[in-house]
Amino acid sequence: MNSYLPIDSGFAHIDEVHNEDHHAHEEYVITLMLAGYVTFKGEQNVNIKPGMLTLVPSGMAHALIQGKNMQVHWLSFAPYALRLDENHELMRPFAQVRQGALPIFKLSPQRLDYVINLFTEIQHELMAGKSSKVLESLVCLILNEAGKASKLTQVDFGAETKVSKAIQYIQSHSCEGISLKDVAAALHTSPAHLATQVKQSTGYTVGQWITRHRLKRAMDLLANTDEKIEQIGLNLGWQDVTHFIRQFKKFTQQTPAAWRREQKRK
Repeated sequence: MNSYLPIDSGFAHIDEVHNEDHHAHEEYVITLMLAGYVTFKGEQNVNIKPGMLTLVPSGMAHALIQGKNMQVHWLSFAPYALRLDENHELMRPFAQVRQGALPIFKLSPQRLDYVINLFTEIQHELMAGKSSKVLESLVCLILNEAGKASKLTQVDFGAETKVSKAIQYIQSHSCEGISLKDVAAALHTSPAHLATQVKQSTGYTVGQWITRHRLKRAMDLLANTDEKIEQIGLNLGWQDVTHFIRQFKKFTQQTPAAWRREQKRK
């Protein structure tokens, strides 16, 4: 994946996976299995088979336990890219997963070829460097198909966890200079308790989640605008531009200026 892209997609042919490390990521991810199988470990283990969409919300810890001969289309997008949150109808399947529903949705045979074509078109648009508006429209069409598939799939809801609520709050407010205390206050819980839950569930601290979301947004602005580096840092919640540059370099191994120059050459 090109980690700075707010929307990214590709196709993977994976011979075998076994006991992949448990992890979470900042982006929302949708995959479409075309062949093979894999066992997905989230809140519970599920078997992903051909014709199934898998939806992984940002911050949801998961792992691939065992799989063979997989052919998979994948799509990742940052929450700000579509200007949608999980309260929007198009994001309802992700909200269902957060609330305890299985992360897999079976496509009807009548819709499978259409959804494959949507993934393929997104990949073509990315290679051609076309308008982000086109990409946003294609992603929304895939989200619409995920919503239709979710209505065909038995959905059982559980209680939404504090960790899920924390990740959603961070997504919405990460560029406002928030801290662990702000997130805990919004969720009416203690900072210490929330910090422990988030770290145990996702592998990252609340502070790391905040910083990673802000840095991904900074990478997008550096790659796709001519806005001054100092202004990007200030607009995204860093009061000290030197601190922004230091955190960016730790994350990418490059200063913002050097990273921007490299992206412009591609």
